[in-house]
Order: sequence, then structure tokens, then C-alpha cells
Amino acid sequence: MRYFFTSLLPIICGSGALLEAAAVTRADKPAPKPSPAAAAPHKYNPFGTPGETSPEMLAALNRMSEAGLVEGRRGSLNFFRWSGTPPKLTHLGLWGVTATNELLPLTSTMPDLQFVSFYETNIDDAGLEPLTKLPNLRYLSFTLIGRYEKQGFGNIQWSYPFIQKSGDRRKITGKGLSTLVRIPMLESLDLLDAKVVSADLAALAAAPKLSSLSLPMVMDDEAVKHLKACRRLQSITLGHREVTAEELTRLAAGVPLRRLTLTNAKLSDAALEALSKFESVQELKVTECGLTDAQLSHLRGSPKLTTMLLERNEISGAGLAPLVKLNLKTLGLEWNNLSDETLKHLPQLSSLENLWLEYCGLVTDKGIQSGVLQSMTHLKELRIRGMTKVTDASLDDLVKFGHLKLISIREDKISPEGVERMKQAMPNTTVFK
Repeated sequence: MRYFFTSLLPIICGSGALLEAAAVTRADKPAPKPSPAAAAPHKYNPFGTPGETSPEMLAALNRMSEAGLVEGRRGSLNFFRWSGTPPKLTHLGLWGVTATNELLPLTSTMPDLQFVSFYETNIDDAGLEPLTKLPNLRYLSFTLIGRYEKQGFGNIQWSYPFIQKSGDRRKITGKGLSTLVRIPMLESLDLLDAKVVSADLAALAAAPKLSSLSLPMVMDDEAVKHLKACRRLQSITLGHREVTAEELTRLAAGVPLRRLTLTNAKLSDAALEALSKFESVQELKVTECGLTDAQLSHLRGSPKLTTMLLERNEISGAGLAPLVKLNLKTLGLEWNNLSDETLKHLPQLSSLENLWLEYCGLVTDKGIQSGVLQSMTHLKELRIRGMTKVTDASLDDLVKFGHLKLISIREDKISPEGVERMKQAMPNTTVFK
């Protein structure tokens, strides 16, 4: 999800299309007069979002919110996201074993849902029928809870290490796929938290709009055969197990893909080398796989590859040289080990237009003041969000990024006054704070 839906993140969070359910009113300004819909108190949202369209919907939201309460923690894990004017509920997320089949009929009050995400719930095949009644549902996820944490680095949004894994939960199975493929607009299906085998994938051919899949099983001959029958399939995610060179080779030969994601996967050097066989892949994401600089030499890419996302690995930067020959346009190195000293390895990637260094917490003012990143004048976008050791002391150097179209400095230690100075000095750059 990123920020935060690992396998759906590129889909769900693109272009800021979804809005947070709650908006905090600044204390130094008078609160706006609430609309009639927002006048009633909301248990699920203490700030009040004027989005519910009926008492039944409000009751459903409250019930779902209560199901996501965790003792000793503030607020509900279950979330609701709104978009548009007037706001419509477009994304529902249910977390943990307290989310059961009984909650799903409540979605009948939420006809605008486009995204529904389930994170290690107790929902199984018997509860899926209400989802087929949602006319706008496009993205459906039965996925695993993110528990990523890294000492010395910022917390990732919607990553919950405190949630204990439950081995006896209910899960959807291959039987449930015959229900899910009846969702009329279904485009993306994440099954990383499902009990399915290769033979079950035969049902997917009945979902004509399906273009993105996240799968838990090994890509054997039968799995690839059924995936080939999904004529619009463009994106596959594999992970939470060892992913071998043999199955990657088999998948590359059988299914033309534009995007491939490997997450929480054990990968040999041979498996990394096999990624070059995906000749049609334009975006490769290898996240939370423990990749080191030494292993980068095995990432040989493919002719059409323009985007490589390597977030949450153990890359310092010293091994980036092999990526030069790939002519990448976008490189994501979020939550890696780049530091002031290793930033010097980045300018050799002269084909880059977008560089994402978010939450590389070892970079400090010294790194920004070194001028290394400013020398990359070929960049159009730079993300340094979450660099908590970058402060107003670097303002004279930050304003030298005026060649960028966008720079993201959220969760850095740049003051509001510093942000205004940057905006004034960089009129052609969007400064996103």
C-alpha cells in the first residue's frame, strides 16, 4: 500500500487521489461551520467527515471502527478514506482477527467503495458474497500485515509490529475465488494472505478486467498456464517465501508483464539474475528482501526497464555502479543505508529523473551541504522525506534545488519559515512539506 499499501501502493496512493478521513482544524483559525451531515457526533471519526449519506451508513462505520479497537492503543486500526466533492467513501481497510464475516454485509451502505483491504482478518469464503454487490469495487486485497521496523529509522505508516501473528485464523481459499471473480469491475486482487494453490487460478479467467495479482504460491507450470488465460494481466507480486530462479524463468517465458514486485522474499543471486528475463517489464520492485550492495551486481534488468524500486533493503550506495547501464528514469531507495559519505555514488546514475531517498535516516545536514545531490541537475523529482537530521541549517543548500519540478521534504526538520524561504527562492519547484 505505500503510504502504506505495499502491493497496492502504486495503485491506491497515486497522484493524491484519496483523502484522509479526518482533517484537523488549526487552533489559530476559527473552525468552519459544519455541514448538516457532519453535525452529528462520529465515533469512528472524532473530527467529523461530511461523507455518510444515511443513518445506516453511519451505524456501519461506527460498527467497523469499534471492531478495530486495540486495548491500550489510541483509535481504531480500521480505516476509511474519502475522495471527491462531496466526499465519497472510496477505501475501506479492516485489520486483524476481530474483522469477521459479519462486517461485510455492512458494505451495502457504501456503494462508492473502489478499494477494500483486509489485513490478516478472520474473513473466509462464506463472507465474500456482499463484495460482489459493490458496483465500483476495483481493488481488493487479502494481504499480510506490515511489521517492518528498522533501528534508527522512522516508522513506516500502517506498519504494526505490535500485532501478533495468529496461526488459526480463517482465510479465503480457492473456493472463494469463484465468488471474487464475479465482482464486475475487479482490476487488482491481492491473495498473499489466502490459501490457494495453482489449480485454483483457473477461476481468474472469469474476471475480464483483472490486470494485477499478488500470489502466495510457487509459479509452477499449472500456475503459469492459468495466468496466461488472464488476457489483461500486467502486474504480479510474489513474496513472503523463497522465490527461485526456476520459477521466475518460467513466469518470464509465459506471461508478458509490465510490473513485477518481490516482497519479503528470499532471493539467491541466480534469482536476481533471472529478473533480466522479463523483457517486457518496465517497473521492478524488490522490497524488504535484505538486498545488499554486493547483490546489486546481479540485477541486470531488461530492455524496457525504466523504474527500479528497492525500498527497505540494506543498500548503502557503494554498489550502485552496475545500475548505470540500465538507463533508469526512476530509482527508489527508501529506508536504505545511504549516508553522507555514500551519497557520492548517486551522480553516476545520470539517466535518472526521479530519485526517492525517503527515510534514509543516516543522511544529515552534512550530506545536503556537500552539494552531491544538487549536482544531479538531470533530476526532476527528489524525495528526502523523513530525513530527520536535515534542518534549517541546510537552507542555503536546499534552495539550490531550483532545477527540480518537485522536492518532498515532509517529516524533515525544516521549519515553516524555512519552507517559505524555499518556495520563494525556487518558484519553478513544488516544495512538498
